[in-house]
Amino acid sequence: MKREEGHIDQVQGVMLVFAVLSAKLFAHYPALLIEGAGPAAWQAALVMTLTAMLIFLPSAALARRFPGKGLAEISESVAGPWLGPLLTLAVTAWLFTSLALGVRLLAETYIGTMLPQTPPSALIMVLLFCVAYASYRGLEPLSRAAQLIFPLIVLVVVLVMIFSMPRANSARLLPVAGFGLPATLGTGLYCAGMGAEAILALAIGYAFRSGKALQNSVLLGIALFGLFMTVMAAVLVSLFGAPEAAQLPFPMFNMSRLISLGRFLQRVEAITVMFWFFAWVVRLSALFHGTVVSLAGALQLPYYRPLIFPLAVLTMACSLLPEDFLSTMDLDSGVLRPIGLLVLALPLVLLGLAVIRRKGGPAHAA
Repeated sequence: MKREEGHIDQVQGVMLVFAVLSAKLFAHYPALLIEGAGPAAWQAALVMTLTAMLIFLPSAALARRFPGKGLAEISESVAGPWLGPLLTLAVTAWLFTSLALGVRLLAETYIGTMLPQTPPSALIMVLLFCVAYASYRGLEPLSRAAQLIFPLIVLVVVLVMIFSMPRANSARLLPVAGFGLPATLGTGLYCAGMGAEAILALAIGYAFRSGKALQNSVLLGIALFGLFMTVMAAVLVSLFGAPEAAQLPFPMFNMSRLISLGRFLQRVEAITVMFWFFAWVVRLSALFHGTVVSLAGALQLPYYRPLIFPLAVLTMACSLLPEDFLSTMDLDSGVLRPIGLLVLALPLVLLGLAVIRRKGGPAHAA
C-alpha cells in the first residue's frame, strides 16, 4: 500500500494541509468566531491558531519518533495489537464524521446559493463519485491537486476581500476588546477544533519522507489557515458589523455579492462558488482518503481500495441523517469541533506510552 501511495514533500504537505483547512473560509466557520467574540473575532482567530498548533506538537513529536509510519502502525507499535487498532478506529470515526457532515454542508450550501431545486442526494452522489475516484488514484495525485488549488484559493480569497473593501467601515471593529477578554479567549480555545483535521497528516504519515517534514507541513499549514481566518474575520466585521456577520452561513458568498465591477462583469459570486466547489472537493477527498486508509490500517488490511465503495455508500447514508442545513451546522459546530480537540490530544497519550515503553526514536527508526 505504501509503494502505491508514493511520497509527499514538505511543500506539497503544506499545501495539502492548507487546502483541507482553508476550505472552511468559504463556509460558516468565520461566523462562529464572530458570534463568540464579536468585533474581537480576529483576536479569537489568533488564539485558535496558536492553540491548534500547540495541541498538534505531540503529534509532531510522535511523527519524528516514528518516521515513515502512519497512525495505524504507530498505534499498534505503541499500544499493542488490541488497544492500538481501537485508538486508530476512534480517530477514523472522527474523520468519517467530519467527512459525512462536510459532504452534507457542501450540498446544502449549493442548494442554498445556486441550485435551490436540487435534492441533496443528487449533489451528494456527484461529490462522492469525485472523492472516491480521487482516493482510488492515490495520495500523490491528491497532493498534486492540492498544490494546484492552493494558489487559486489564495487568489480568490484575497481578490474578494480587496474588491469588497470599499464598503468596509473600520469603526465596526470597535470596541477592540469585543465582548471582553474571557469571551475572546474562550471562543479561540473552543474553535481550535477547526484545525483538528490536521490529524489527517499523521494518518498518512508514511507518505512523508521524514517526521520533520510532516511537522513543518502541518504547523505551516495551520499558521497559513489561521492568518487567512484572522484577516477574514476582521474584514467580515468591518463589512457587515458583528451582529449581522455572525448570522451569515456563507460569508464569502455574501462578500462576493458586494463586489461591483461594472455592467459587463456581474454575478461575481458565481465565479467564487466555482472555486469554492474545487476547494471543498480537495478537502473532502483528503478526508475520505485518510478515513479509508486509517480504517484499512486498523483492520490490518494490506490494501485500502476494496473499502472505497462501501465507505462511499456509508458516507452517503450518514450524510443524509441530519434533518436540514441548520441541524448539520449545529452538529458540526456544537459536537464535532469540541471533540476535535480530544482527537488532536490523542497522540499525546500515544507519545506518553512510547516514552514509557521506550518505543520508536532514533534507536528504533527503520
